[in-house]
Amino acid sequence: MPAKNPSLLDRQRIAKPMIEDEIPKHLDANEAAHALEFIAKLRAGRMAPGWAGFTNAWKALIRGRTICYIKLGAGSGAFNVRDNKWIVAAFLENLAEYEDETTKSELRELLWDNVLYCAQKPADSFPPEEQRRYALKYPCNLWNCAPGKDVTVCGKKLTNICRNGNRQHFWFHDPDEVALDGIMKLIELEKSARANKK
Repeated sequence: MPAKNPSLLDRQRIAKPMIEDEIPKHLDANEAAHALEFIAKLRAGRMAPGWAGFTNAWKALIRGRTICYIKLGAGSGAFNVRDNKWIVAAFLENLAEYEDETTKSELRELLWDNVLYCAQKPADSFPPEEQRRYALKYPCNLWNCAPGKDVTVCGKKLTNICRNGNRQHFWFHDPDEVALDGIMKLIELEKSARANKK
């Protein structure tokens, strides 16, 4: 009986591929160049992304906790409702500690534009449907948490945010060079905040 063909997940589980080897398979040359520069900055900051145990997914840790999650591939898995080539998620657990610095810069708009909304957010609420990002598809209510929570980020109230893991997740879909620079600034601020919590 012929052996079953291993899935991509099975092959990656064995190989634990470097993200640098996979990026050119999913992004065009210009996008890949910016993505590889971003990965190099993570590595230089001692936040090397390691394979995360899911197909085309990597995560960087600080003090044993995820600070950055990266997913490659069209659709980018269960976490994405729209088609994207890739997603970068910043885990900004200590945002309150550097929120003043973030509010005074262009980073606040970057955050406001890249939160995950609850799939059951009312259709007539702000922002308009075409500007929203969702973690999962309707009728998601995995934690009996619909219609999400309200949070204030950099002085702006955001309603019906996804309660996924009860952490503030900021998911950047197909980030360009400018967004990647902003994400890196946010990750560095988060890294410093975690280092100060000894």
